[in-house]
Amino acid sequence: METKIEVSVGDSLENVVEQLLEAKARGEHVYCDFNGHELHSDNVTMDSAFKEVTGLTKEEHDRREKEWHENYKRREKEREERERGYAEKVNASRTEDNIKITEEKVVNGLKFIAEHPSMSQEELIDGLLKLGCNFSLEDITQQFQEGKLLFPGMRDGDLASGATVIANVRDSEIGRAYGDDRFLSVDDDTSIYNFIRVRTGDQTYTKEKVSTICAANAEKESELTAMVESSEEPQIADSNEKTL
Repeated sequence: METKIEVSVGDSLENVVEQLLEAKARGEHVYCDFNGHELHSDNVTMDSAFKEVTGLTKEEHDRREKEWHENYKRREKEREERERGYAEKVNASRTEDNIKITEEKVVNGLKFIAEHPSMSQEELIDGLLKLGCNFSLEDITQQFQEGKLLFPGMRDGDLASGATVIANVRDSEIGRAYGDDRFLSVDDDTSIYNFIRVRTGDQTYTKEKVSTICAANAEKESELTAMVESSEEPQIADSNEKTL
């Protein structure tokens, strides 16, 4: 008669198989449920368990895991290098006279972020710098020494909070992904949409309206890209053209 053993939360498949094999060596007949798969001490092997659960042998699984981790490290290194380049570009645009945070910069910067979601990070940075959004998190702290917490500040249209969102979205790809998810995916009272409504009084600035603007901007960007690519295509001489 088989006895069921419980698998601890966080137990790896390899560890579970080792428990089953140890039970078998003691002459015990046990089984367990691992992610919906029943594994039995009487007939389990490391490869059979991995094939059952993952569709791969243990060696294939380990090789794929190693490749995934190596690719992850490579992508992270590349991202960090890109972000160093972003920081250099922002720093090169800064002077003592142009880093002051104003309502115009914050409102226009947040609108630009909301209305150009398909832009590359580099294009987004270029656009924000043209709008004067080159302030750093340190600049925000110095100018607004008693700023509100981020989410209540976004709800109330607090300039320091809006500027913080801009700086985080501009300086980091991870920050941009978080900003898209937290401040643009839903039109709630801490969203960029609400911030614009509070600061400008424009109650028509909703997620629905911005979606329409985004679609129009994406079409313009696509047309511009097509024009640039077309102008870069090599010109082929007409085969019927006479030569001197």
